Amino acid sequence: MTGLPVTIEAYLIESGLSKTEILILKKLLEGPAYTVRELASRMGKSTGLLDRSVKKLVKRGVLKCETINDTTKYSVGSLQSIQAWMKADMEQKHKDLHRKERDFESFITALELDKSRPEIEYFEGADGITKAYGKLLTLAEKELLFYVPVNCKEEEDPLRDFRVRYFRARHKRGLFSRVLVPDTQLGKRYQSRDHFEYRKTILMPEAQFPVSFEKVIAEEVVACFNHKNQCACFLRYPELAESEKAMFEMIWDRAEEKEGEATKKEDEDKVAISTLTMSAIRDFFISRKSIAAFVVCAVLAATVTFGLYRQNVYLNTQRVRERVMAIAATAAPEFDAKDLDELRTEYDATKPEYKKVILKMREIREQNEGVVYMYILRPTDQENIFAFVADADSLDLDAKIDLNNDGVIDDADWLSPPGELYDDTEYATINIALEGPMADKYPVTDQWGTWLSGHAPIKDEYGNTNAIIGIDMNPYEVQKLSKETFKLFLYFLVFFLLFVFVRLAAFNRSLCKELFKLVNTKKVMITLGISSLIALGVTYGMYRYTLNIMKEEVGQRLMSIAATAAPEFDAKDLEVLRIAKDMEREEYQRVFVKLNEIINANTNIKYAYIMRKTSEFGIWEFIVDSTVNYDTDEVIDWNEDGLIDDADEAAPPGTRYDASGQQMDSFGLSRPTMEKELINDQWGVFLSATAPIYNEQGDSVAILGLDIDVVELIDMTYEKFSSYFVFLSVFLTLIIVRLTLIFLRFKTPSR
Repeated sequence: MTGLPVTIEAYLIESGLSKTEILILKKLLEGPAYTVRELASRMGKSTGLLDRSVKKLVKRGVLKCETINDTTKYSVGSLQSIQAWMKADMEQKHKDLHRKERDFESFITALELDKSRPEIEYFEGADGITKAYGKLLTLAEKELLFYVPVNCKEEEDPLRDFRVRYFRARHKRGLFSRVLVPDTQLGKRYQSRDHFEYRKTILMPEAQFPVSFEKVIAEEVVACFNHKNQCACFLRYPELAESEKAMFEMIWDRAEEKEGEATKKEDEDKVAISTLTMSAIRDFFISRKSIAAFVVCAVLAATVTFGLYRQNVYLNTQRVRERVMAIAATAAPEFDAKDLDELRTEYDATKPEYKKVILKMREIREQNEGVVYMYILRPTDQENIFAFVADADSLDLDAKIDLNNDGVIDDADWLSPPGELYDDTEYATINIALEGPMADKYPVTDQWGTWLSGHAPIKDEYGNTNAIIGIDMNPYEVQKLSKETFKLFLYFLVFFLLFVFVRLAAFNRSLCKELFKLVNTKKVMITLGISSLIALGVTYGMYRYTLNIMKEEVGQRLMSIAATAAPEFDAKDLEVLRIAKDMEREEYQRVFVKLNEIINANTNIKYAYIMRKTSEFGIWEFIVDSTVNYDTDEVIDWNEDGLIDDADEAAPPGTRYDASGQQMDSFGLSRPTMEKELINDQWGVFLSATAPIYNEQGDSVAILGLDIDVVELIDMTYEKFSSYFVFLSVFLTLIIVRLTLIFLRFKTPSR
């Protein structure tokens, strides 16, 4: 026998014999018994490999071992032994197949049983919550049944923006919502928005509200949402869902019946609003003398009003200039010069660095209300000629976007690719930003429109200016705001002057002659004196109003800076800073340097700090303060009053701060905010703004706070109005002197 048939060889391989074992079997079938060494020499295999294979064949009964002349040799056993081994192998395979068949049958039976068992699905984190709400839309067919324990206002809801998108998706699918909420003020506020939210809400007594978390019933699924822990759970259990639906319908019908009775019942105890009676207006008769006085006062008031209007426009423009410059200066450090070096031609728009820079600019723009355009320019070899690096609206260069919303796609909507040149020769202002932050003194016009712009340099790791970031805001908003403020004053003056001149037209005598005679009369001087007092009061009111506008604008600027700078801080660095000794850690030093960079980049900011909320009501603790470091041995007179007192006290990590009643305590962790009232604490009187700092999970863990000294603000505002106060005071003094002389003249007896 010279070999094995192919079918037999295939069967042996299927039975688990290796190729080496089959070769041994073939060799032994061809001749007498061999030792392992003889097999190795004939087959060209190693002795160790053949020894292991031969022993396996002996163990299976295929080969037999014989000792001939004290030498161990191997040969094929009887054909019956091989046949017995093959039969045993086939029986074992049959048993294995039978066992697999039984296992498969058991598995199928288990699947049938599992169909009736509850299925549980979990969702965690902010993304998990949104996914859970989205899955509800696919589970429900006609409506969703909600239990909602309303715990906050809609504008304070962290999912506010998502709920708008969720409402649209739900409305598009035609899924109506029925909601049960507790009968509280927040519940009533929630119910009042039903007609906007495609839902119907029923109030039920707070004490009888069955759950402390949000529960939703959607067909065969009962969903539970725990917004405090940011987790959700879906339980697919048809019998339970039917029971929950029945319970919901019973509560709904009972609450709807009570609410219907309450709406039909008239509220007899409600006090009616009394109608206020107006005082009778005395008949007004304008004499020649009073008309002359009114003309003078009207012209004076018109002049003062126009001057105040121009001053208000100037102040508002200055505030916008300071704001765009502050946003640019704060945003510049957030861009890596290495990323910008990669963006030089239109083809670089496909690089990941381009998308990264664009998305960062969009994030900053969204955080700062009023910013229209944002872009980065690079200086070229030609003076006042710059090249675009990136533009916030040019992520997709092939898109057709109506940037100015005028209904036409033209040059004003052009999307600038990297490398496109921008000519600033006409104004030559951007070059100034190569040295430091700047803002245009006057609006600048280009193909995209007319803007009030701020620019700041983006420096590389060696301090060299690599590029310039630009911020554009609409200057007409300033004039619009100022015109709205003074519109009523202008209408009043126009109609008053028209009335006076119509009344004067009825007189036949010369106005100039009459005014000259009337100027020495007691009545006219008294009228002028009263009018001057009124003008002085109005001017003081405008001074207070302008001061409030400036406080609002400065607060908005601070809030923009805080919102722009907050993403620069790593929540992991803040987590380890708890006590004063932590100032020696490198995490403290990183944050400390960034805080002082913010102060250096933005003039007038006095203090910058980071705080976290404690478990005590209204109590916060300092994490990092820009004025204190571990190597600061001497006490510095921070307020420059010549005294070292509580106002110069440092605030190391862990220092407690009472923020009860402040805006930061209520909204600081949810959104950028500014204090409506001035903050008066041990460090002085300040205007403050804060912005939340988020961790990787999107949770706010601390706030960045900025303070500006309002003494300079008040002095600057008073300086703008001082000329009006001086003029009106001198004018009033002259009138008083003139009246005094008139009274003395009347009292002096004639000779």
